[in-house]
Amino acid sequence: MSNAPFTTEQTSDTFISPAYDQPHIYRQIEEILAGVTQVVSKVWPLKDYVAINPYSGIAGRPFADARAFLQVFSDCELLMPIQYYRSQYAKGRFTIDDVRQAIAESRQDGVSVPLSVDQVMDRLRVSTSGESLDRHPTTRNGQRPIRTIAELADQFSPQGWSGTIVDELGKFCSAHYDQFQSSWNSPWKELPVFQAWRSAAIHDCNPEILGLTGFRRFVAELPHTPVAAIADLLTRLQIPRPLWESFLLCQAFSMPGWFAWAKYQDDIDPDTATEHVIGLLAARTAYDVALAEATSLSVRWDAMIDDEAATFRIPEGNSDDDTAVRMLLLRASEISYRDQILAQLSTDGPKQPARKLAQMVFCIDVRSERIRRHLESTTPEIETYGFAGFFGMPIEYVRLGDQHGDDNVPALIRPSFKLHEGLADGDARCEVELRVARQREGLWSKLWHGFQKSAVGCFSFVETTGLFYSAKLWTNSAIRINRNHDEPPAHASDASIGPTLRGLNRQGWTTSRQADLAESMLRNLGLVDGFARLVVLCAHGSQTKNNPLAAGLDCGACGGHSGEPNARFAALLLNQPFVRERLAERGIVIPEDTLFLAALHNTTTDRIDCFDLHGVPASHRGDVQELIDQTRIASEKTRQERTPLVAAQSSSDVIRRALDWSEVRPEWGLAGNAAFVIGPRGLTQNMNLDGRVFLHSYNAAADEDGAVLENIMTAPMVVAHWINMQYYASTVDNHHFGSGDKTIHNVVGGFGILSGGGGDLKTGLPTQSIHDGKQLQHRPMRLQVVIAASRESIDRVLEKHPHLKELIDNRWMHLTAIDHGECYRYARTDWCRIHRNAVATGSTP
Repeated sequence: MSNAPFTTEQTSDTFISPAYDQPHIYRQIEEILAGVTQVVSKVWPLKDYVAINPYSGIAGRPFADARAFLQVFSDCELLMPIQYYRSQYAKGRFTIDDVRQAIAESRQDGVSVPLSVDQVMDRLRVSTSGESLDRHPTTRNGQRPIRTIAELADQFSPQGWSGTIVDELGKFCSAHYDQFQSSWNSPWKELPVFQAWRSAAIHDCNPEILGLTGFRRFVAELPHTPVAAIADLLTRLQIPRPLWESFLLCQAFSMPGWFAWAKYQDDIDPDTATEHVIGLLAARTAYDVALAEATSLSVRWDAMIDDEAATFRIPEGNSDDDTAVRMLLLRASEISYRDQILAQLSTDGPKQPARKLAQMVFCIDVRSERIRRHLESTTPEIETYGFAGFFGMPIEYVRLGDQHGDDNVPALIRPSFKLHEGLADGDARCEVELRVARQREGLWSKLWHGFQKSAVGCFSFVETTGLFYSAKLWTNSAIRINRNHDEPPAHASDASIGPTLRGLNRQGWTTSRQADLAESMLRNLGLVDGFARLVVLCAHGSQTKNNPLAAGLDCGACGGHSGEPNARFAALLLNQPFVRERLAERGIVIPEDTLFLAALHNTTTDRIDCFDLHGVPASHRGDVQELIDQTRIASEKTRQERTPLVAAQSSSDVIRRALDWSEVRPEWGLAGNAAFVIGPRGLTQNMNLDGRVFLHSYNAAADEDGAVLENIMTAPMVVAHWINMQYYASTVDNHHFGSGDKTIHNVVGGFGILSGGGGDLKTGLPTQSIHDGKQLQHRPMRLQVVIAASRESIDRVLEKHPHLKELIDNRWMHLTAIDHGECYRYARTDWCRIHRNAVATGSTP
């Protein structure tokens, strides 16, 4: 039961109207609404689905305090249950020494730790029968002081008002935001959210049928603007002003998915400001007030207010010791993993190797770690680098036949220009014919899908096409063990179609600016001399069937798309004579016999395919063939390593999973991600990092002004943090921040997914992306960032970017510097030296 006392009798028949003529009340409400909007995180549409940090709105608070804040108004969880850490301890993934170090480091960071090592260990060793090792119990947070009226009503009514209201408002959102998936369009789509909801609700009889007597009249009498409506609604509930923000946050967190989508809408359209979030907030609050008045329910809000201070009273009785223990055990597991990594890092000085056959540049994605390791172990003639997978090319890629393109850039930035797809030979006639053919194909596809969803087609569809579709399903389901796996996919073999340089000058991207782009990429990569005969820019993408969340397996640095266009454009640019001439003038001399190539790493099958091989000169064909042969060997080794991880029978079975439309776990994506190493490849080259570490190449000696380090810390490091937090949140609280069971997902509006036929929009990862059905495949830990640079240079970046410093200070991620061969941990007030063990001990965390 809630701490908030309530009754089912009206305490007063007198309605106290809000003071509309008092501007200070509106200023207060607007300030509160700004704070509420800040806490809400956003979710991206399916076609551009990238990782989100659901805690981004509370990153200004210390991690240690965030859970208490969330649990004032929601059931959101920030920590795994203690039995999970008990299991990890039993497996040797952290020790009592790590617990002791966790207490010491927490105190160094200014966190009050009232517990001793013995107290923590005593709590860890106490077992309860029937415990689940990695899942939270289904019971709600009984200590939560702020609840929606619907939640309070559910405590004495079998109606299930919480779910009912989410379903009702969810149906409105599905129609209002529909992106041409539905055959019927809402007539109020062009109105602002609140006005559209109000227009729909005054014609909707369903709430009254469900028990909200007089609902249509109630809605019709609401003020016409969302801010005025919220002021009116808060007053009707007689909520004291100190509780306004918490109550409105409670409303937002009662359906976090749809509010996340509203936040995205506000962010992409600066003209709407916070119209979508505030409009949806007004609608959600209206249901609560209508329910309170229909059921004569009132709440004694004054029980939560400290009368003397007129402030919000945090209720007593929270399980502080339990939270403190779990926080320390999380820290202990993180310390254990960090120390394992640091103990194995090589701090030898840089080597000057002989010229290589190839330098291959991969995305920093953790899935690149395995293929890079196996390439280097297969042949000493290949050197690998890690770089953001959009290769510094801020493009909107417009495919032939399309009017608009995909933003192939990180979510932090906007595209700088449009890059148009075309034929390599520039044959205008063939290009027009191909464009028309693609547009015709797209139109027929749209019409066919529209027929399938139409009222006429839906009942007769199976009868008229059932036999055809049964054959199609059989084809999709067949185990293609005899498939020729060396046959390149269609997109790789179509050598004549790809990015072109045409149209760049018209957009202001002169040859000089194109050279600037190439120079920026090479300098940020740290590749300005010692070029190999082949420099391969290896993008990555995934290959799955029947997967609405497929974009989440593609390149996050490319906005949830394959990085193929970026890699091909960058290679095209760097092979241009005019670019090389300008680079030489700026001190970057690329040998005449260096050829840039683009490739794609398929992370589901671990196959690597090269593009545009028709343009390879005869002098390099032997080199390219040798490269292809070596990548095939490395790909097979990588598949063999991954075979037991995906419960495959063989490496061929790994490939089959990419073709199977019924496969719910074709690959593990970025599950397991735990660290980000920024430094030369020599730091980690001989380590097996188990596909858990982001790797970004960086040479501090060549970065005297720290500009490259600043770029890495403010962009790729932040994106890695987002990814880490999405996997963390989807694991510790899949109900609020994940997307549940993948097998019951349905696409809604062409932009999102629902579990089943309604309810809240799902935002995070499905359970199948983090759990294999027996145990977790992602172990939730905050990102460990390791930078091979001086502490002073890192400090300069943090001081220049307060938001970044806030993330580190508040312990949303951890930071370690490798400075002159020694390791230092970033603490709130200073750097603390970490004494590395000569050899890692214990089980790999």
